[in-house]
Amino acid sequence: MKNRYQEMFDEVRASDTLQQEVLRMQNQENGRRTRRRLPVAGLAAAVLAVVLVAGTALAVASPSLRDWFAWEWAERTGGNISENQALLIDSLTQKVEESQAVGDVTVTVDSLTVGGDVLWALVDVEGLDFNADALYSFDQTDIEILPDPSGGAPGVMAYSIGSIGLTEDGAVRMLLEFSCNFRNNVQLERGGYTLHLSMQDLTLVRVKREDKIIYDGIWTFSIPLTVESFSTVITIDNVVLHDRTEPDIRHGENGEVEYDGVLEKDVTLTDIQLSSTGLSFLADSSVTLTVEAILSDGTEVLSSSGGGVTLEDGSMYCTNQWPVPLDVEDIVALRIGGTEIPVPQASE
Repeated sequence: MKNRYQEMFDEVRASDTLQQEVLRMQNQENGRRTRRRLPVAGLAAAVLAVVLVAGTALAVASPSLRDWFAWEWAERTGGNISENQALLIDSLTQKVEESQAVGDVTVTVDSLTVGGDVLWALVDVEGLDFNADALYSFDQTDIEILPDPSGGAPGVMAYSIGSIGLTEDGAVRMLLEFSCNFRNNVQLERGGYTLHLSMQDLTLVRVKREDKIIYDGIWTFSIPLTVESFSTVITIDNVVLHDRTEPDIRHGENGEVEYDGVLEKDVTLTDIQLSSTGLSFLADSSVTLTVEAILSDGTEVLSSSGGGVTLEDGSMYCTNQWPVPLDVEDIVALRIGGTEIPVPQASE
């Protein structure tokens, strides 16, 4: 069965507020797959200050995936990625270099970094005179993973794609980020999956006005995910947390403000799995919990994306992805919903 991953933060880097709004909508999805695209127009005010402008994000010409992760890490933590992190990123990264030309425009999938339920890809576009101060994307992007990683289970899927700079040859370099949430312990980095990617109509992104298609075409790729990860996965004992859900404010039919009051409850988390690219767990009821990793040097890393799917028995399966692959052995604790949980070492 095909999975069309259509949920986007479009061509922007979403603020924490926006990510929480998406997570809230995901939590409302009861036992079915989510296919959702968030329109840029309705989010312009929220994301205007965090638009990723091509040519200013990275100082490195023709940035590699390791360069991207190093930049992202510095932006989030103010520090440099460790040697072990760099080695881990390399072990999860495969060179692709597959190209397809449509008319004057050639699109190349340069490389992939593949984690358990997340992947990042560098995509180059050449053939036009691109502006280093502009932002580019595609009007439509379809992603399909085969065999179907969901196994027919409900889940949520998300992706974003947008330019991060120009290469030395003047091509636009884009970053594609994809994540999924399925209740069957998907491990994309173990090999055996194929990424089917279709990108249609090259687009100039304009935040305050409608995006402009600058070149018509469809570029398609079929790429085996051949990377096999040897990164550690740590299982953490069950924990009980106190969850406090803030009021959900909305407007009624007559314009009056309605809201659900603050909800406080204890939540039991089981099947807690920590990996280099994220964290997953099963909660015994619907929750909205922030997730952070605490490293040995005190650095705190907030997950960059995440979501949950409500199962038939009312429990919720949740996954969260780290913004950069982490050395699991350097994670000493997790903070879930404000509660700090020690992480046992793999040898313990």
